[in-house]
Amino acid sequence: MKQAFSLKTKIIDIEAKRDWVVLINAKDAKKYGIKPASSILMERGIATEVTLTDSLVNPGEVGIFEDLADRFKIKNNQNINFSLIGRLKSLDAIQKNMQHGTELTYKEVYSIIEDVASRKLNDVAVAFFISSTFFGAISRQEMYFMTKAMAETGKKLKFPGKVVDKHSVGGLAGNETTPIIIPIIASHGLYIPKTSSRAITSASGTADTMEVFSPVSFSLKKLEKIVEKTNGCLVWGVGDVTPSDSRIIDIASQLYIESFAKMVPSIIAKKAALDVEYLVIDIPVNPTAKIKDMKRANELKDIMEDITKRMGMKTVVSINKAKGPIGRGFGALLQARDDMYVLEQHKNRPLDLEKRAIELSGILLELTGKAREGRGEELARETLASGQALKKFKQIIKAQGGNFRIRADKMKLGPVKYVVKAKRSGRITKVHNTNLVKTCRLLGSPFIKQAGVYMEKKLGDEVKKGDPLFSFYTITKFHLKLALEGYKEKEIFKIK
Repeated sequence: MKQAFSLKTKIIDIEAKRDWVVLINAKDAKKYGIKPASSILMERGIATEVTLTDSLVNPGEVGIFEDLADRFKIKNNQNINFSLIGRLKSLDAIQKNMQHGTELTYKEVYSIIEDVASRKLNDVAVAFFISSTFFGAISRQEMYFMTKAMAETGKKLKFPGKVVDKHSVGGLAGNETTPIIIPIIASHGLYIPKTSSRAITSASGTADTMEVFSPVSFSLKKLEKIVEKTNGCLVWGVGDVTPSDSRIIDIASQLYIESFAKMVPSIIAKKAALDVEYLVIDIPVNPTAKIKDMKRANELKDIMEDITKRMGMKTVVSINKAKGPIGRGFGALLQARDDMYVLEQHKNRPLDLEKRAIELSGILLELTGKAREGRGEELARETLASGQALKKFKQIIKAQGGNFRIRADKMKLGPVKYVVKAKRSGRITKVHNTNLVKTCRLLGSPFIKQAGVYMEKKLGDEVKKGDPLFSFYTITKFHLKLALEGYKEKEIFKIK
């Protein structure tokens, strides 16, 4: 790196939660021609965003927040070399795309993704890239380029056997099949290194649900060891795998919208980086879910099949036209309990959740040759019934540092409970998925693990006036009050 200037570190006892920000004295900034919020390059190729101060650090010093110091093992009073970042080729590519709508080459796409990952592009530039690309006009070829570049600009894993994965595009409450599928698949000698997301607008993300059982945040090396030991894992997304995607999600999530162009590279790049060869993709369809109709579902299916094929994966996309939410529990602990009920083959297990998990597991078992054509579901069902899947799940929980002795009946829900009863007799003709999720969020889910909604009745059930419809769980009366006020305006069940 061509040295421009050297500064002595001063560790700032603050966790900024933005571990690429440094503090520089305003006099030094003027001396070296550095603007506020601009990026400079530290030694080891670390790009950081500059914040100016008159008093927190002296001239000749650089303030390093604890986040950055811990991540890169930076010590106090350490001399670090910095250089200015010149005009980036990635900025030229973004400008070309915005002004002319010209299709980008792989080299141009790679330069953008690489600079997003290394943080040479600041948040404003990344936001322009997101809006012009993922929410603008993008060709199928460019979508493939994005996927390939995301996978290639992060760290990769390699496993000795067949590597499989399952992914749901989400949007349907209670569709928490992953903790059931992973131990079924791992029981048959297949590797399934599952990275999942946390909830943004749902009642509970898969990582939030798994966190009821065990920790979910691990280094890449630890993830690799867990999978080598158990054949599977269920962890929160590992930033070193696809760092560009993690950053794009952080910025784009503020919009609460997601295009296919953004969704597909995000999903497939992670699979490629984790050495996935066989993949099943679950697309739930419901008028009140993320994918609302079959037209959109088939459009997404076509894109997924195309991009995964180009990435060298064997993929089956399974569309599930769901009449309503799956399972009975909604919220981190309630969804975890439903999963455990299925794994334990408990009498209270939700059969619709079990059925969907068996269907998706069956597809993977056939796709990998572990089961003959048409026999995959049977093998998955046997794996559950024999207790083999439960044993494997407990092994994974233990490897991830959790309570492997946990049982569904011993899982404690929030102490504040309220039972909602039917105001009229009739039949439940509709369950509003979005309103159900909003109620769970008002109760505090997923941040309060014990909070959520348990459905005492299901779609199609006959009810009498005064029958319990569902139970609300949380830990404070304040959260319950919010949920009840929201429920008055947002109907969950429709009874005719």
